[in-house]
Amino acid sequence: MISMPLSKVCVVISFVFVISSAQAVPMPPVPLEPIYFEPPVEVATDEIYQQSCAQLDSAIRYLQPYRYSYKPEFHKDGANQIATTLIVFDSVPIVHGLLGFAYLGYSALVEEKEQRRMIEVEQKVALFQQVKAEKHCFE
Repeated sequence: MISMPLSKVCVVISFVFVISSAQAVPMPPVPLEPIYFEPPVEVATDEIYQQSCAQLDSAIRYLQPYRYSYKPEFHKDGANQIATTLIVFDSVPIVHGLLGFAYLGYSALVEEKEQRRMIEVEQKVALFQQVKAEKHCFE
């Protein structure tokens, strides 16, 4: 008979016990939606097809200012620099660090909202340009 130290026997027995008691964990009732934003696909309606080429150009010209973000980039935004400084040089741990993290979270949320808005506007402009091409407005 092979003799093993008592500690090894305890480890082997506990391992066998854990393996035998392992069960499948059921999935939580979380809606299975995509994690990332998927913009809705723009479809041309009969109203859009009835517009003249000048009206389509006017619609594109109206959407032009909304194609761009007017929020400064992360490194150029002074408020983000202040928030990062508050986090790094945290003299009062509860107040300044949390305020910095809260503002950075808010800034990221605003950035995401801006990106979604710009994508939707780009899709509308592309739709109007497609209708213009189908109507041969470029000729």
